[in-house]
Amino acid sequence: MPAGITYATPPLWQQFGPQHLIVLGIALLACVNLLLFRTSARRVWLDVWIVASMVVVHAAWVAWALRTGFAHGGDLLPLYTCDASIFAGLAWVLWKRRWIGQIVFYWAFLGGVVTLLLPDTFGYALPHPAPLYTLTFHIQLVLLGLEVWAGEGVRPSWGSLIPVIVATAVLVPPSLYANARWGADYMFVSRNPGGIFTFLTHYTGAARIIATLASALTVLVVGLLAWFAGDWALRRWDTRRSG
Repeated sequence: MPAGITYATPPLWQQFGPQHLIVLGIALLACVNLLLFRTSARRVWLDVWIVASMVVVHAAWVAWALRTGFAHGGDLLPLYTCDASIFAGLAWVLWKRRWIGQIVFYWAFLGGVVTLLLPDTFGYALPHPAPLYTLTFHIQLVLLGLEVWAGEGVRPSWGSLIPVIVATAVLVPPSLYANARWGADYMFVSRNPGGIFTFLTHYTGAARIIATLASALTVLVVGLLAWFAGDWALRRWDTRRSG
């Protein structure tokens, strides 16, 4: 750094600070509008547009991260369920199978909601590209999951846990390999997590992996119960509007 020149420190992210609350408000407004106009959204293939926009946003993030050295290739592989939702979304718009839609709902909607509430912004505040990508991409995930459920009619069931557990388990071996081969950080194995997963810091090695997977299963079950409740509320709302 040249003598006499100082650079301002990037503003730090504030959990539930003004920026966070505005983003949550935008996400909520987008979700309400999708629910209100979900019949029209299905006619214009909204799920296809959402998946396409996810591909563009994620590709832009990967290009920026590699160009600036913000992250290396191992950390940018689509081995997080949120990133893997791109492929699940592509499979959904191509084949429209119910089990694929169930995976999309859990990975996209549930993962999107959790991340928007507890975003990994790398500590930066907007307009830094890291939180901009994280927040934009996860709003897209929430909208995709909502469209698959409320717009396309993929409803909850206890059997829906099977495909998402299998699909998530498929990500485990390559995630662990990426951690060992490139020093990546999948499944909170390479570093201690924060937020609701802080308790994992008390575990190491195989115990950390088991605790992480058990936590993920717990989140899935809680998400399914919330899905049942949301589906009941949506059907009740539709009945009242039609009556």
